[in-house]
Amino acid sequence: MNSSLTTLERPASALQANPVFNQTGFTCTVFTLEPDTETRLPASASPDEQLLFVVEGDIAVHNEGLTTIVNRGGAHLLKPGALPVLSARAGGLTRVLRVEIPPRQLITPQIIAPGV
Repeated sequence: MNSSLTTLERPASALQANPVFNQTGFTCTVFTLEPDTETRLPASASPDEQLLFVVEGDIAVHNEGLTTIVNRGGAHLLKPGALPVLSARAGGLTRVLRVEIPPRQLITPQIIAPGV
């Protein structure tokens, strides 16, 4: 009996994340997608909108049955809780900056009445 062992290597992730800023509730992450790949964007910790800005390449954002093409230098606003799928076009790496916007806070200023 001749048996052989085949080891399968885990494929590299189609999405690489590089955090670039995290301060006062804002979190910015650059996601790099390999050419001609499709992957789900990780969930955001923010309960508010997220902004996607395409730094390099072009992407298709598939979210809630709608596909939006965003070219280099373009931006796309995602609703709270959105888990879109991103598709990178063939030809080169695609880099997308995600800005997680902190929850809005309404501040009511104190009203000071003039002395009576």
